[in-house]
Amino acid sequence: MLLRVISGTARGKRLKVPKGNIRPLSEQAREALFNILAPRIAESDFLDLFAGSGAVGIEALSRGARLAIFVEIDKKSVPVIWENLNNTGFSDLAEVYALPVAVALKILNKKDAKFDIIFLGAPYGSPNMIEAMKYLGDSSLIKDSGVVIAEHRFSAKGPPKAGKGGSAYGGKYDISEAFGFLTMFRKERYGDTVFSFFKR
Repeated sequence: MLLRVISGTARGKRLKVPKGNIRPLSEQAREALFNILAPRIAESDFLDLFAGSGAVGIEALSRGARLAIFVEIDKKSVPVIWENLNNTGFSDLAEVYALPVAVALKILNKKDAKFDIIFLGAPYGSPNMIEAMKYLGDSSLIKDSGVVIAEHRFSAKGPPKAGKGGSAYGGKYDISEAFGFLTMFRKERYGDTVFSFFKR
């Protein structure tokens, strides 16, 4: 699958995709996401969780983010993220944590890191998404004016009740409307892909 940076200083640069069970965002969905985030991107601190190829965080850097931190446990993906960062010229503006997301979040929290935008692109139906959202909802990692975006699969049955986290419905996944102090304020669907936006 061919991925490219959609806009910004690295527009048109090709991005490699790790081999294996990787589900990168389509260009249409990624462009729609960044059209929504456009007013927030410049000089932002961006956290890309379950980063895969790093395409989402790299898109943020291309559009003017100050820093992007990528978290990815898969050993095949981490070198690809660095290769994509080097090829787009953003390696000096990035850090990559080759750790489970839960571990990386605890380390970042201890470092008193704070982010303007946090994106979670966990495999659809993964309990790690809910675990990460619960942690974020009780942490200080998101700035007061920041936004958390969870990518998940569309569920025709709608979200579970607040506080329940999430449930798998026939292989399709949806997400709670609240995690700690985080509350959903917007949801956008592109095919089977849904972006749920949370803020304090």
